[in-house]
Amino acid sequence: MSQINNQTQDLNSIELVQDLDHESAATVSGGALVLSSLRDGEGTRRTFNGRNPSLGNLNDRASWYEVTGTRDWFAYTGRNFTGTRRLLRAGTVNNLRGIFNNNFESARPV
Repeated sequence: MSQINNQTQDLNSIELVQDLDHESAATVSGGALVLSSLRDGEGTRRTFNGRNPSLGNLNDRASWYEVTGTRDWFAYTGRNFTGTRRLLRAGTVNNLRGIFNNNFESARPV
């Protein structure tokens, strides 16, 4: 019969294992969409990691965005991925302009 080592080890005590914050985890998994209520990333900021049929307190309030990671995102002027759609490219940071400034309500990764 073989001898099985039943010792357990806390993950944090294993070399090279660490906790990641939400934004870092999103970047590792392909990226995130970061929105802000004011231009140049000022004001209320929120990070989205997946399909978002509603942007909650940033509905019709987002004026700036950053797309982290390697995945593009679609932003929509209506809830549940309806209305006018705009492609936000991976790795971009910019103020929203035109119809999308303070006027989009849902987003999803491409």
